[in-house]
Amino acid sequence: MRAVTWFVSIMIVYFVVRYVRMMALLNSDFINFHLTDLLFVPAMCLFALIAVRWIKKDDSIAIKPWMVGVQIVFVSVYFEWYLPNYRSQIHPYTSDITDVLMYFLGGVIFLMIQRRLLCK
Repeated sequence: MRAVTWFVSIMIVYFVVRYVRMMALLNSDFINFHLTDLLFVPAMCLFALIAVRWIKKDDSIAIKPWMVGVQIVFVSVYFEWYLPNYRSQIHPYTSDITDVLMYFLGGVIFLMIQRRLLCK
């Protein structure tokens, strides 16, 4: 179950980053604004991969690159267009093209992890 190990590792890094931001321990724009976006797509893909493999009882299942691409598009549209334009009164969301780049790079990272380490 190496996928679970990768997922747990990514989530630990995510929560450490959230803690560092909350406590204002570092003054790095990348850590404060972009690292969680970079981790988001790999975390979602790994969670989905673990769930599908568990339901199907087949550790050879892999997520196809086009499916990761669709996820990147949906996440980008939702977080970088819809929420900033239509839900800003609930919580101040901002639109940032760098976040879209981080989602894309996160998808590439997931595909590399999946191809090299998670597939038989």
